[in-house]
Formats: sequence, C-alpha cells, structure tokens
Amino acid sequence: MKQNNEFAHYIASLAQRSILYEVSTTPKPGLVDRENTGSHKDMDFFTFMASSSALYNGFYECAFEGISFNELDSTKLMNNLRTPGIKCEKAMFEATKGVNTHKGIIFSLGVLCAAVGNLYRKNRKEKFFIEEICDEVKNIAKDLTVKDFKAINEKNNLTHGERLFKEYGFKGIRGEVEGGFKTIQNQAIPIIRKWCKSGQLSINDLFLQVLMSIMTESEDTNVVIRGGIESLIYTKKVSKDFIKCGGMNQIDARKKLEIMNMEFVKKNISPGGSADLLAVSIFLGFIEGIIN
Repeated sequence: MKQNNEFAHYIASLAQRSILYEVSTTPKPGLVDRENTGSHKDMDFFTFMASSSALYNGFYECAFEGISFNELDSTKLMNNLRTPGIKCEKAMFEATKGVNTHKGIIFSLGVLCAAVGNLYRKNRKEKFFIEEICDEVKNIAKDLTVKDFKAINEKNNLTHGERLFKEYGFKGIRGEVEGGFKTIQNQAIPIIRKWCKSGQLSINDLFLQVLMSIMTESEDTNVVIRGGIESLIYTKKVSKDFIKCGGMNQIDARKKLEIMNMEFVKKNISPGGSADLLAVSIFLGFIEGIIN
C-alpha cells in the first residue's frame, strides 16, 4: 500500500501521462498531433510537450488535497482545488509563452486527481472502478453550474462559456464534470473495456476510436466558439458517419481521418473539448487498470 505522498505522486504521473498520450494520438481531425497542428496556428506538438511537463506539480497538489480532505460536504473540496488549479494554469502559460493548451484539462484532471485521492483516503486501495470515481466527482461538483452561472444575467462582459450557456444552455466542461462525465461513461469506457479483453486495435487506434465516438455526442464548446452551432452539427455528423462505417476497423480509416482533418482546417474546427475528454478517458482507464 502506497503512503499518502507516494500515492499523490502516482496519481499525478498518470494524469500527466494521459495528456501526453492524448496529444501523441495521430491523426486527430482539427487537433494538434505528431504530424500537424490541425486548425491551430499558435501551437504545435512541442508546445504541448512544454505544457504537459509543467503540470505535474499542480496535479500532485490536487491529488494531495483529495487525500487530505476529511469533511462531510464534498463540495468544499472543489473550493480547495482553486489555488492549485490557478498555480497550474500559471505554470502552463509560463511554459507555453502565453498559449492556452490545457486550461480545460487542468480543471477536469484536477478534480479527478482529488476525487481519486479522496477515494484512496476512504478505501485504502489503489484501483477503482470508473463508476466509483465518476460518482465521487459528482459529489464534489454538485450544483457547480448553478454556482458558477448564478450572476450571469447581471454581467455585461461574458466569458465564452457564459455566453454559450446563456444562448444554448451548453454547460461545457462544467456540465461534464457535474454529471460525472456521462459522455465518457456512455461513449468511451465501453470501447476501452472491450479493447482490454480483445486488444484488436493498437493503442493509438484505440484512442482514435474513443475520440471519434466522443465527438459523436459531445457538446464541444470549442467547436461552437470557433464556428457556431453549424460547426458542431457538422462535427457530430461526420463523426457518426465514420463510426457507422466501422471506425478504426476500416481499411482506409487513417486516410479518412486525414481527409477529415483537411476539412476541419478549412472550416476552422478544433474539437478541443472532445480531446480533453479523451485524456480523461485515458486517465480513468489507468485508474481502473484497463489501460497500462
């Protein structure tokens, strides 16, 4: 059994590895990967390497906050994560010279690190079923969107997230966290569990299959911010078509994704929210032991 400090380091290392695996997955339509920068002109694969290497301490602190937390009201843990989260963002911007590579995933993985840490404190085991972790996240993030958006009608200058919530009711990553990552539980985890038994795809192609499945359902606010609701409808449609035709089991799957990338670049589509959910899926797979 790992000691508290050692377990926090262990969780942080898995969080860091999950974001490295995400960016390394290739080819991803509209996203930065090993081969191109997708729809992004201000960042590349090495920008993500720099950012990923700067986030470890923040993830460690979030995990340790979870291990140290011992109150009945789980939502108080969310408040405790704000300071390490801000420090983590600052480290990211310093490493990337001001480019936002991982702001969304810092939030998601920060909460997850804390959730796993708190489960470890309560159960003294190192592996957990994904459903256990997601239920813990729901407890921590209860009423998150109500709290964050309560004064939205009184504000003149809205953030992108606030504007999309006001216009479309989209909750973005807040909604995913608050709901215990339902998109991941529905779209990603069944694929990973099946792969763990069959191993039919390479790990790179597994992650592409997971990403494209997430994109079929994700209310990806990154897509809407860049191209409006029409871009989100288009993204969901082409992703569903790809999965319906066999996903990564198609002979020409890679070629189809490369063509899709060219179309996404033309339309300025970047499914960054879905990429974040891929990283979360990988992290959850590590914790359950279905990805090594």
